[in-house]
Parts: sequence; structure tokens; C-alpha cells
Amino acid sequence: MAQNVTKIKSRIKSVSGAYKVTSAMKLVSTVKLKQWKNKMLANKEYTAELNEVVDLLLTFSKGASSIYLNKEENQTNKKLFIIVSSTLGLCGSYNNNIFKVSDVKLSKIDDAIILGEKGIAHYENGEFKILEGFNDNYSIDNKSQINIMSEYILKEYIKGTYSEIHIIYSEYKNSLVFLAKDYQILPLNFEKSESNSFPPIMEPSNKELINTLIPFYIKTALFAKLLESEVCEQAARSNAMENATNNAKDLLDELNIEFNKARQAAITQEITEIVAASKAI
Repeated sequence: MAQNVTKIKSRIKSVSGAYKVTSAMKLVSTVKLKQWKNKMLANKEYTAELNEVVDLLLTFSKGASSIYLNKEENQTNKKLFIIVSSTLGLCGSYNNNIFKVSDVKLSKIDDAIILGEKGIAHYENGEFKILEGFNDNYSIDNKSQINIMSEYILKEYIKGTYSEIHIIYSEYKNSLVFLAKDYQILPLNFEKSESNSFPPIMEPSNKELINTLIPFYIKTALFAKLLESEVCEQAARSNAMENATNNAKDLLDELNIEFNKARQAAITQEITEIVAASKAI
């Protein structure tokens, strides 16, 4: 009986250690979530204004032709996918949801830029080509690396290397709900809205404005999707650590009850043995 008490006591110590770790990780991820969420919301206001300008430009440029708008100008069927995964673990189903989408979308002829070590490990033996150099020390804080990536996809799309360029990322709904999504970066898939207002004056020309503004818009959209994925990763990790902390707390409560029962049983047995020994004397 004493061995059973010792065993339960050892388990309580082990679970208590895990509880302290998950509690600390939950606190850290919650703070990071708040920081990145504030950045995402601030960036959304800027992106919304830019979307409005681009929407206005395309609405009054229906006759304009541009490689950024017309898929027919690219003859290849090859596509480029940017897959955004995490480098760190302990974030629940965040990466699995991304892989479920990308596993279906990618074919043998496609190329992929994979961000995050979890994605690299998952597609280590993939049939499609993984472009090197973009995952090295990737961080959403590394603006120069994101600029290099955006310039690369623009250059390769203009050359006709790819017919379409997509990013598979996590779309943020709220701190509990975020969905893996396939977003087409190029060619632009804008729905040109009807407008009864007078057209704005565009200088020097609609086509010139499109070819100047769209590359900037692409860089902004790419950064916005990467930022949104970062928020979803932190939210997923915060939720996972909260669940782990709650489970550890429930297990501790159960173990404490078992420990008290075992200790009480051990005390009762000792008293019984003492009484029996005294009667025998």
C-alpha cells in the first residue's frame, strides 16, 4: 500500500511539472497573439484602402489589357504554390489543416515555396519541386526576405514560368476559428464592380497605372496573408496550451483524490495491524 502512495506521489510531481510548463507556454503565446493581432488589424485598415483603390482602377479600366489580369497570356500549366506552415510545434491542428489543402492542390508539375520547418519535413519526399532559399531563417519580421519573395514571383510570372501563383495560408476568423485557404495571387481575380459615379482622371493611362500599382498591391497582399498566418499560429498554440493546461489540472485533481484514498487506506491498514498485534500480545 505504501508503494502505491509513493507511485501516485511521483505521478503528481510529474504532472505538476507539465502543468507549470504548459501554463507558462500558454501565457507566452497569449501575449504574442495579442501583439500580432494588433499588427494584423492595423495592416487590415491599410490593405482595405489599397483594395479600394485597385478596385476603383479596375472598375474603370475594363478595356485595359495587362499580364497581371489576363491568364491567357501565359501558355504554361505550371503553377507556383507558397505554403505557409510553422517552424515550432505544439500548435494543434494548424499545420495539418494546411497540409490537407496543399496535398489536394499541388500536382507533379508544380513548384512550391515552403515556409516553416514543419512544411519542409512534411514534403521532404514530395513529387513536386521545392524552391530552395526562401525558408532559410524565414520570419515575418524579415521584411527584406518577403520583398525578395514577392519580387521573385512577379518576375517569374511575367516571364511566363507559371500560369498561376497561389498562397496556402490560414485565414483568421477569431481566436478559436481559423481555416486553411488557397488564395490566388496572380493573375488577379478581382470582381469588377459596377459604378454609377464619374470615372476618375487616370494619368498617364489606365494600363500604365495597372502595371505600376499591381506589383505594389501584390507585395502588400502577400505580407497580409503571411501576417494573418502568424496570428493563426499563435492562436492555435495558445488554444493547444490552454487545453493541455486544463487537462493537466483535471489529472492533478484526480491524482490528488487517488492519493488521499491510498493514504487513508494505508493509515487504516496500519491501525488495523497495530490493534491486531496488541490483541495478540
